[in-house]
Amino acid sequence: MQEVEVKITEIDRGLVEARLKAIGASKDSEGDVDTVFFDFPSNSIAAAENLLRLRRKGTTSELAFKRFLQGEGAKVRDEYEVSVSDFETMRLILESIGLVAVQRMKKHRISYLLKDGVRVDLDRYTDEFSYIPDLMEIEAEDAATVRKHVEMLGFKPEDSKNWTTFDLVNHYSEKAKT
Repeated sequence: MQEVEVKITEIDRGLVEARLKAIGASKDSEGDVDTVFFDFPSNSIAAAENLLRLRRKGTTSELAFKRFLQGEGAKVRDEYEVSVSDFETMRLILESIGLVAVQRMKKHRISYLLKDGVRVDLDRYTDEFSYIPDLMEIEAEDAATVRKHVEMLGFKPEDSKNWTTFDLVNHYSEKAKT
């Protein structure tokens, strides 16, 4: 499956939720998300701009591999994802075959779905990444649909960023230092 998305940072969560409701979005889920990113000690996955992620949302866990694709104005990835029955056992399997956990992140996520299949996630990072301001991700089947929804939600195209999670962390880590 192809993932096409943008992030909009430093949002007013209440205002965005009101706009989502006004355009007919329905809340799909809400809860805490625990994510661990893995790579080989050589960092070969990251060096290819790909990622391997193990994520737990409530009682559901999934393993995903994302392959970088070039996109205009949006982050585009081929995404291969599978449900796993046990988060901790999957973590141990990955570590047993030589992968190392390179980053662990926790956040609170509220997800909305629109009738045209667009997904909007509102994220608030916690713990060591709580310095990252509230943000929104808009995901759709193509960049044009993503851009359309950026504007429908009251934002300008230049507000959207095609950042990875690591780009987000790097940006706000640097900002926190100044």
